[in-house]
Amino acid sequence: MMDYFRREVGRRRSEATRSESYETMMLQIVEMWGAFMGTECDKQSLKNLWLDAGLEGDNLFMASTFKDIVNDLSFLALRNVTIRLGCEVTKVINSQNGIINLEAADGFQSAFDDVVITAPLGWLKRNQSVFTPPLVPAISSAIRNLGYGNLDKVFIKFPRAFWSAKVSETNDYHEHTPKNARDSKFPVESLFLRPEYGTDTNPAKWRQEIISFSDLPDPFSQPVIMFFVYGQWGRHITGLVRGMAQDSEEYYRILDDSFRPYYSKLPNYDHVSPECRPLQYMSTDWQADSFAGFGSFANLPIGSGDCSQHFAALREGMGVDRGIWFAGEHVSPPGGLGTVTGAYWSGEIVAKKVACRHNVTIGF
Repeated sequence: MMDYFRREVGRRRSEATRSESYETMMLQIVEMWGAFMGTECDKQSLKNLWLDAGLEGDNLFMASTFKDIVNDLSFLALRNVTIRLGCEVTKVINSQNGIINLEAADGFQSAFDDVVITAPLGWLKRNQSVFTPPLVPAISSAIRNLGYGNLDKVFIKFPRAFWSAKVSETNDYHEHTPKNARDSKFPVESLFLRPEYGTDTNPAKWRQEIISFSDLPDPFSQPVIMFFVYGQWGRHITGLVRGMAQDSEEYYRILDDSFRPYYSKLPNYDHVSPECRPLQYMSTDWQADSFAGFGSFANLPIGSGDCSQHFAALREGMGVDRGIWFAGEHVSPPGGLGTVTGAYWSGEIVAKKVACRHNVTIGF
């Protein structure tokens, strides 16, 4: 992928007689696509990139979280089915009479006509032995060859959203801000391209990307900024604080040393002001979660072959022959890879297939 962009940006720079700084900045902007892949762009396949093109239109941020959607979905489920929490499935066995037997780590056993596997791709990569007989070659190959990225988040809460206030005339940011923008809202998303500062904690100049919660609609607005960390930077940051209590002084110190070089560049920052000093840090660590597959979502690495065929095999599943289906972002139709929307779509599609297999008509 990056080989192509390096050639293309170089060609366009030459044709338009632009400066070398233009080429440098354009390539750094392209590299920020890594957050959508959970890894560095240098590791991603160009020929499969179209599969990760995303949906048309704006990239929306769910300010209210998915809580209300999940509550609505759970209403019928809680009334009509039994939900077992904390039940780790360890075996999925197709018996000769067409029934699927499940066994769990806590000793639970039961039989089903159909099973929908919603485990993440990363979990499937490490647990193909759960299935007896083995998965069919096309699905096994898809699981092996598709990539699985790591994207984690670091949240920083302040007493007040100092960066979102009117741009102060005493701040260095003021002179670089157009007059008509000095009273405007701070953007939801901001990028730090290959920072030259903060070399003590970021000698590799890993890129930074933040989301500001300060100007979200009420009642969801908060004095919080969120950093996306992925690839090598993500592994580095999560590794520094793994296993630490998130309310410990050491946890706070390590993350503040790592992220102060960037939040200190925000508008209106004043190092002596208590309002510019974080109250709390919180971070995710999907890379240490076995049930998340030690990562976040699927991607398209170099050497993975024709990923459209891999996704097609996962969408097909083994439902017709063995009653085993797959759902999740890695089983999404094109456009939904790596998204909650894609995972939801895949669930709807599988539900229709299961219903059709049993001659049941459903209305969605």
